[in-house]
Amino acid sequence: MIRGGSVPDALLKGAVKMGTGLGLLPPALVDSHFVKRGRFGRLIEAVALYPRLIGIGLGEDTGVLITEGHLVETIGSNLVIILDGFDIMHNNTAAAKKGTTLSIENIRMHVLAKGNVYCMTERKFYVSRAAAAPAAQ
Repeated sequence: MIRGGSVPDALLKGAVKMGTGLGLLPPALVDSHFVKRGRFGRLIEAVALYPRLIGIGLGEDTGVLITEGHLVETIGSNLVIILDGFDIMHNNTAAAKKGTTLSIENIRMHVLAKGNVYCMTERKFYVSRAAAAPAAQ
């Protein structure tokens, strides 16, 4: 869980404060008021620290509906940003000194509008829930 981090210090080692969350969505880190408060930097640092987790940034008046334990569907009037660090190649978060600018290569970003779906197990974006459903046999 992200417990703090200011916009001016974004992407500086140690700017993000992490803590234990409720454990409701174990494969993800969720940050609210994401766009309006400019929280891109702190979610990027959090995902760089924990690249196996999915970063979910919620826009104002927006949420996500989690179905089947792994499908993230955007609901509300705004957008959701997904940051995926699974394919990060270079990441200096472990070696950097506090206050040093972070260097991260190959973090993936998805912008989900209302009705779009992201599959956390496949790490794929889908235009709709129907597109994310497995084919009938």
